Amino acid sequence: MTGRIQLILPAGQQPKPTAAIEAAIALARAGSAALTASVAQTRANVPTHWLAREYAHLPVTEFNADMAADAVALRESVTRAAESASVSVRLIEILNGLGDGERAVVMAARTHDFSVLGLPDFDASARQLAEQLLFDSGRPLLVLPLSRPFSINLETIAVAWDHSEPASRVMSGALPLLKRAKRVVVFSVLGAKRLPRAEAAQDAAEYLISHGIEATSEMLDSDDRARGRFIMETAIARGAGLLVMGAYATLPAQEYLLGGVTVSVLNEPLLPVLMSN
Repeated sequence: MTGRIQLILPAGQQPKPTAAIEAAIALARAGSAALTASVAQTRANVPTHWLAREYAHLPVTEFNADMAADAVALRESVTRAAESASVSVRLIEILNGLGDGERAVVMAARTHDFSVLGLPDFDASARQLAEQLLFDSGRPLLVLPLSRPFSINLETIAVAWDHSEPASRVMSGALPLLKRAKRVVVFSVLGAKRLPRAEAAQDAAEYLISHGIEATSEMLDSDDRARGRFIMETAIARGAGLLVMGAYATLPAQEYLLGGVTVSVLNEPLLPVLMSN
């Protein structure tokens, strides 16, 4: 694998994205890929009205100072880690106003093979950023669980296959990583989607085999368990260090109302997950 990877580091994130930095550098080194570290710093503006400015000036100043200090610490941390691993890293500083979103991060993602983002459990702002990347970048997103220990082991990779366009897109985009794996397990969950044939997972596995990838297939039943967690736990049970899956194959509003697979993964990722819409 060559090309380049974007590591996204939002200033102020808790827990600190140290594990995400280490994982992105390890991926870049293993695949001889270039690494871009985009440090996104949110900056609040002092209100223009004199009364609001009187009360908000000190908190806003302190907030901006904290964000700036953390952005500096992140840049220093990723630079040290990259130098230690002999990986070249390009630093991008991104400044956003409150509520602006991370548009520059999304634009940068379009010229990278995929982006890497650490996600704490049930972090609304991080999930919103992940959704912007999934819907607007046109590139896969690798989400990493920051609320629990993890390691990216590419020897075994799991592919959750539902025959949707996002699943097809991410599987194609993941081919360079899948070709590095010693074992790929493709599985479909009965009842999760209207699969065209019972052998849908086998079809996907045969596609991977045609690319020289050692792939097997399984059809599973979630037994009415929450499908998002079931899919992640299945990947872990198969020894996978990475799960590949499509994102938001149904309408996003339906996902939020009914509790969809993508929302479950973004809210509480249990292992590294490569996703694409």
